[in-house]
Amino acid sequence: MTVPAVAAVVVTTTGAGLPPIRPSIPHDFADPTVLPVGHRYYAYSTDSHYGTKLLHVPVRSSSSLTGGWGKAHDAMPTLPVWVDQAGTDEGSVWAPAVTTTGHGGYLLYFTARSASQRTHCIGVARAWDPEGPFRSIGRQPLVCRPGDVNAVDPKPFTDTDGVRYLVYSSSREGNGTVWLQRLATDGTETIGDRRALIQADRPDEDHIVEAPAMIRHRHTYVLFYSGNAYNSGRYFVNYATADALCDQFVKYPGQLLNQHTLDGAYQNPGGQDVVHTHGHDFLVFHAFTSPTRRAMFVAALEWHHGRPGLRSVDETSIAHRHHHDPTAERGQLH
Repeated sequence: MTVPAVAAVVVTTTGAGLPPIRPSIPHDFADPTVLPVGHRYYAYSTDSHYGTKLLHVPVRSSSSLTGGWGKAHDAMPTLPVWVDQAGTDEGSVWAPAVTTTGHGGYLLYFTARSASQRTHCIGVARAWDPEGPFRSIGRQPLVCRPGDVNAVDPKPFTDTDGVRYLVYSSSREGNGTVWLQRLATDGTETIGDRRALIQADRPDEDHIVEAPAMIRHRHTYVLFYSGNAYNSGRYFVNYATADALCDQFVKYPGQLLNQHTLDGAYQNPGGQDVVHTHGHDFLVFHAFTSPTRRAMFVAALEWHHGRPGLRSVDETSIAHRHHHDPTAERGQLH
């Protein structure tokens, strides 16, 4: 089966600035996430206007991570009943993430404001096509805990034993926390207590850690996250590691990606996800290309003694053909 094209990787020194990098999706495409399915990639973003129309969950597809993305469609045209749609700023859908069910379907995890709780909560919806339409499961959010301020940025994660989890961020007592929550086998219900993985405890994070994305590289769990406010001029991407999910996650003391990594060409890089596709890891993230536009960028992840570094991605894609398992779980360990 033909699989999506993998972009050619241009080597650069780990930790140094990336060579000139251009947006993969230049349109406003905040909090991007990408799902490989068969011979296509499907990219999803926070809600955005296309012409005069607001798409709740924009989805675009391509055979390459570096470009050639098709026309945007709304993957969830009908909002769940629990979503607050009163007022001009309500009805917004943030940071979607999509995974396969393993039975030919797809689950969409997303953030929206609850009309009853008056805070942002996490919902789940199902579809039989990666482009949707996704329809909400249940009449209440999946995650909306009393005492939390804005549960946001859900990302599904499946461990090597097949157990499903959700990682997400919320704030309690003024500090952001990234949580790990076990899910039922079908991914539509939570099980047991959640566990804090990291908290905002560094000055450069300014009380905010968000946009978590978990993978496992060999025997190490790697949690990528964004720190600081998304529009502060000091937004950045970093990571924390642990040998087991029950262990304490230890943050890398620096920053993996910031505006200086991009030579100052783009501001506030973050809101990232990790895409693993036929043997390679890629970091997809947004950065401001104008005061009101956050475009999607792609960089390759290169591993040095278990630590991630970044490489730029050439605009020219290289096609690869080999067996691809269409039921492979998004975010599964590798």
